[in-house]
Amino acid sequence: MSGSHIETIENDGVNTTYNFRESDLMSPYLFSFVAGEFQKAASKETERPMNMIYREDNPGKTAVSIPEIFKIHQSGVFYLEKYTDVNYPFQKLDFATIPGFQYGGMEHTSAIQYRESTLFLDKNATQLQELSRAKLIAHETAHMWFGNLVTMNWFNDVWMKEVFANFMADKIVNPLFSNINHDLQFLTAHYPRALSVDRTKGSNAIRQELNNLENAGSLYGSIIYNKAPIMMRQLELLLGEESFRTGIQTYIKTYANKNVDWNDLVLILDKKTKLDLEQWSDVWVNSAGRPLFIDQIVYDQNQQIKSYKLIQKAEDGSNKIWPQAFDVSFLYEDHIETLSVLSNSKTTPLSQAVGLKKPKAIIYNSNAYGYGVFPAINNSISIGIELKNEVSRAQVYINEYENAILDKSTVLKTFESFLNGIEHESNELILRLLTNQTTSLFWYHLSSYQRENYQTKFEEILLNRLNSNASKNIKKTCFNAYTSIAYSKDGLATLYQLWNKDILYKNLLLNQDDYTRLAQNLSLFNHPKAIEILDQAEKKVTNQDKRERFEFLKPALSNDVKVRNVYFESFKNAHMREKESWTQTAAAYIHHPIRQKEGVKNIDLSLELLEEIQQTGDIFFPKRWLDSTIGKYTSEEAYNLVLKYLKTHPDLDQNLKNKLLQATDKLYRNHQVN
Repeated sequence: MSGSHIETIENDGVNTTYNFRESDLMSPYLFSFVAGEFQKAASKETERPMNMIYREDNPGKTAVSIPEIFKIHQSGVFYLEKYTDVNYPFQKLDFATIPGFQYGGMEHTSAIQYRESTLFLDKNATQLQELSRAKLIAHETAHMWFGNLVTMNWFNDVWMKEVFANFMADKIVNPLFSNINHDLQFLTAHYPRALSVDRTKGSNAIRQELNNLENAGSLYGSIIYNKAPIMMRQLELLLGEESFRTGIQTYIKTYANKNVDWNDLVLILDKKTKLDLEQWSDVWVNSAGRPLFIDQIVYDQNQQIKSYKLIQKAEDGSNKIWPQAFDVSFLYEDHIETLSVLSNSKTTPLSQAVGLKKPKAIIYNSNAYGYGVFPAINNSISIGIELKNEVSRAQVYINEYENAILDKSTVLKTFESFLNGIEHESNELILRLLTNQTTSLFWYHLSSYQRENYQTKFEEILLNRLNSNASKNIKKTCFNAYTSIAYSKDGLATLYQLWNKDILYKNLLLNQDDYTRLAQNLSLFNHPKAIEILDQAEKKVTNQDKRERFEFLKPALSNDVKVRNVYFESFKNAHMREKESWTQTAAAYIHHPIRQKEGVKNIDLSLELLEEIQQTGDIFFPKRWLDSTIGKYTSEEAYNLVLKYLKTHPDLDQNLKNKLLQATDKLYRNHQVN
């Protein structure tokens, strides 16, 4: 498969020659050629002819997934043709699914490549898995217009194609999942990841300078993929949806089959607003960091608001102000008052709040359009019970988490609040957010003493949800969380019973991949029968690609520290890092928080390989390598190793240094005095 149709196939009895037609005009990085032992499927129910080659051999997945994969691609094309007012711009739309592919997808013109495991789901897949697949397909389809038809002039504007692909993907999937709250989905998909980078010493601007193409991979990350869509939604809000859409249509038609930079788009959109877009862009696009908001409220003797100011300041101490609009809601016993706020200066008076009674709690950014860290809820309210609005509830959880990271003294209080939320939350998107945040606090922000004290309670809450009458989506989310933290004696016993099918929870639908991960976690958590469990699990893996992956990961799961150390040493050989997603998983097992005392001996090697990994690996691998190694640590010893590395590598590429600072944020917060 390549970017153009096959014209002729010639066989001389020994060799087969495939002759392709001339391809469409494209940038060199978009060329693709895929060959291997694939099965082939052709679309039967879509207007546009499409072909797919794939390796998946589970009939339970292929029968369910293949029609959906074609259908989602067709929906994406329909939406984008209408939104851009430009027909699909290339001669065909085909795609290949690759086991162990290092990206979710890659937008090669007319021959998209995908990670196979994301596209092929079975009938027991959760709605979030289906949504993730749809967003991935919509993202790569959107690239055919944004990135492929109109291409950035240079890689410092690589973010433009990614922000539009993500932004359009959100719009494309909305009608496909009409029962999902898409404002909530946008919030939970983008905000935690963007904030997790913006809070670090390695925070970077959306638009970054690039002097050498060999370092282009270091530009990619959560700021491009997650903060940029937040910025774009603010821009759409300020311009209005229709003005924004007509501006994008002008942009696509003007620069079709051409190269463009961000300023070209700004000039088009600037004509549609009184706002100074250059100044607005200088902060949102060209500057790093995030704003912190502080409130100043004075009440009179009747407990009514006498004066109210909201102060915005840059976390990095600069004078930057992020112009933005968002809502503030006042929670009372019997109702909620909501005010619209435009924060475009250091101090914003909320005069419309004067005279209101003192609320039970104030929910900042209650519509989740703003960006930054807002004042935490000081009153003791049960977020999961008292906040009925799903978007507001999720925003509070995100904001409380960010405040806890900034102020370690509130971590335990936040952790307890989140446990209460897990007990009651009925929305799958919010529950996944909550379990992810709670698990992160558990492993990386509680002391070992606190972790031991809360281990039983955390496990019991998740088990109670598994024993309840909750939906399959809720139960799968709780199952995933439980298997990631249940390393106590009782937890291991329960994991083993689940793996051995001695326990079956109603509505908890597990497939072979789930049982494989269970076996791997049992080994990671040092179950007495770990070797026997892994041997049995391996025999049950029938897919060739998955069996190879299982064998690759096995040494990383060994309970013999010498075996793990020797295995990690083998990653010095670039050949051992070819399957990057496998390498990332293996490294994460070796450096898991439960193995920090033994794993720290490998930190020097993981850091010394960083520059080579940037040269030999793909664009996301340096950050993922760091997240899977040094990013797992919270100890002083690991912190000192990072300081030593930075001191001995004064000429480290700045973008790569930023990735290291992003990955080690937990270390800096735990050990740096200033």
